[in-house]
Amino acid sequence: MRTILVVGKAFSDLTSYLDAHGYDWVTLRDIKTTKYPDKRMRRRIVCDFSNEAGIVAALEKLKCKPDAVIVVYENYVLPAAIIAEKLGLPGMPIRAAEACTDKYLMRSRFALAPEKISPDFAEVSCEEDLDAFADTHRFPLILKPANLMKSLLVTKAASMNELIQNYRKAMESIRAVYEKYAPNRVPKLIIEEYLEGPVHSVDAFVDAGGTPHIIEGIVDYQTGYDIGYDDNFHYSRLMPTRLTGAEQRAFLRCADLACRALGMRSSPAHIEIIVTTEGPRIVEIGARNGGYRERMYALARGIDITGNALAVALDEPVDITPNKDEPVAVLELFPKEAGTYDGIKNIGKLKELPSLYQFHEKVKLGDIVGKSSDGYKMCAMVFLHNKDCGQFARDLSFVNSSVCVLTK
Repeated sequence: MRTILVVGKAFSDLTSYLDAHGYDWVTLRDIKTTKYPDKRMRRRIVCDFSNEAGIVAALEKLKCKPDAVIVVYENYVLPAAIIAEKLGLPGMPIRAAEACTDKYLMRSRFALAPEKISPDFAEVSCEEDLDAFADTHRFPLILKPANLMKSLLVTKAASMNELIQNYRKAMESIRAVYEKYAPNRVPKLIIEEYLEGPVHSVDAFVDAGGTPHIIEGIVDYQTGYDIGYDDNFHYSRLMPTRLTGAEQRAFLRCADLACRALGMRSSPAHIEIIVTTEGPRIVEIGARNGGYRERMYALARGIDITGNALAVALDEPVDITPNKDEPVAVLELFPKEAGTYDGIKNIGKLKELPSLYQFHEKVKLGDIVGKSSDGYKMCAMVFLHNKDCGQFARDLSFVNSSVCVLTK
């Protein structure tokens, strides 16, 4: 029986998959996010990821050398690369892992690609840095953390005054947000060009030789801005894509160039791209599969995402051949403004939709909720799937027009 080392934490679908497919597994759990670190568990080793000595100490507690290292959360991509190197297992090169978890380093690597694939950018450590970048670039401009996820603290500014306000607001909450969502990272901000165009993503698997195997199943996004919110969260993820054949080919070429520019190896890749009038431009790449992708690709394309992630970790061939093409959508619901959560509008009708696959409320009545740009997470998730494309379209239209977060 082969043993898989899960770095950081595992979600239940992953461990259920490992059990069902005959793997043994153990999790290196972050001591900073573990409620009872002294409690002994057969498949858990508590680890201090904040320094290399803590990682080495945790590895010494392993009963045997694992066959593969896998990571599913952004915060643990770099520790997983360090662990794979120390154990002599397939894994991301450490420099590539650093670039995949720091947008400043990532953009620096993209700038070396054989053609333009990424926006102009700069690191921000003071208000003078904002002035310097704004002097040579047109508004709107984007301010974002270099090493966070889920659009947390990402803002768009249409003027210098708004940019400074956004910066000051971010600085007021940045340490608290990092402490909550990325306790092992140092806060860092970057400023970059605003890319005009629709956002899309695709997942890939990069083998030990550095060749990206990219799924021919592009996911279309709508952001909060697209639906009239003053917020940059990903509202919807939709398959199949509406991109033309030519746009898809350019998109997949951009994704391939970006994976190679980062020097990725033995890793999944989640690639987000904006299709501008000047061609596709990379938003970012995560060295992991995208959120919801296991179920999205299984339902829409018949592709086993977890199996392929294990394949690259074990240095085995991947199989991303689709056997169907059905529509799916995942929608994350945020409020337009901060307030007290008062439920979901038309929740009863939502739960009766023929295409409803999953619905989860992430907060409780009375909780304080707010924008992603202010450091809040979503209030609810809606997952739609139906083989009947007409029914799917009607149900998706209802959610878009009639379902939203209520606050008071």
